[in-house]
Amino acid sequence: MGALIKNEWIKLIKKKSSWIMWIILAAMTFGITLLIRSTTNTGTERVIKANEVFFNLTDMTSFLNLFVVIVAASIVAEEFSRGTIKFLLIRPFTRSQILFSKFIVCLIYGLVGTVILYVSSLAFSNLLLGVQSPFEVVKDFYGWNALTVAAAYACANLLLVLLYITITLFISAAVRSQSLAVGVGLGVLFGSSIINTFLNILMQERPWLKWNLFNMLNIKNTVMESTGEEELLKTYLNFWQMAVGILIYSAIIYFAMQLLFKKRDVSLS
Repeated sequence: MGALIKNEWIKLIKKKSSWIMWIILAAMTFGITLLIRSTTNTGTERVIKANEVFFNLTDMTSFLNLFVVIVAASIVAEEFSRGTIKFLLIRPFTRSQILFSKFIVCLIYGLVGTVILYVSSLAFSNLLLGVQSPFEVVKDFYGWNALTVAAAYACANLLLVLLYITITLFISAAVRSQSLAVGVGLGVLFGSSIINTFLNILMQERPWLKWNLFNMLNIKNTVMESTGEEELLKTYLNFWQMAVGILIYSAIIYFAMQLLFKKRDVSLS
C-alpha cells in the first residue's frame, strides 16, 4: 500500500502544475504582504506589525483550497480521460486501495501547501512589515501566541481541505469530466457563503439545520475568542462540534465514493 501511495505521489509531483501552484501560493503571500506595506503610510500612521498579518492565515487559505480542489479533480478524472485507469487496475491492488492512495496523496498535497503558507506568511510578514516575535501573545485569542493562533487557523482549514477533497473525488469518481469535478468543487468552495446567508435565516426557526454541511464550512470563524458569542449566533455550533460534523460528513461521502468507484465501468475509458 505504501508503494502505491509513493507511486501516486511521484506522479503528482512530476507535474509542473503541482509545483507551480505551490509557487503561486508563496508568491501571492509575498504580494499581499507587500501590498499591505505599500498602502500603509508609515510616516503618519501606525506601523503594521508582522503578527497582525502572519496569524491571519484565513486570508490566504481560500487560494490553497482552490489548488487542492484542482489537484483532487484531476488525480482521478485524468486516469479516465487518458485511459490509464485500465493499466492501473491490472496491478495487484484493489479499487479501494487505488482510490484511497489518491485520497491520501491529495491530503499530503494540502498539508505541504499549508506548511508553505505558514512558513511564507511568517517570513514575509517579518521581512516586509514591522518585525515582531511570533511568540508574543495575541489579544482576544485565549492568551495564545501568534504561532499558536496561526496553527489553529491552519488546522481548522485542514479539516475543510479534507471535506473539499472528499467531495471533489466523489464527483471525479462519478463522472469522466475533470472540468465538471473542478466546477462542483469550486461551487462548494465559493458558493457556500451565499447558501449560508439563506440557511442562517432558516436556522433561527429550525435549529436542527445547524448541522447542515454548509454550516460546517464556517469552522474558521469559531477560532477567535472575542467574537465567540457573535459567531455562535451565526453558526450555532462551536469549533469541536463543527470538527466532528466535518469528519462525519467526510466519512459518509468517502464510503459513498468508494462504492461508486467499485462499480465504475472502465470499458469506455
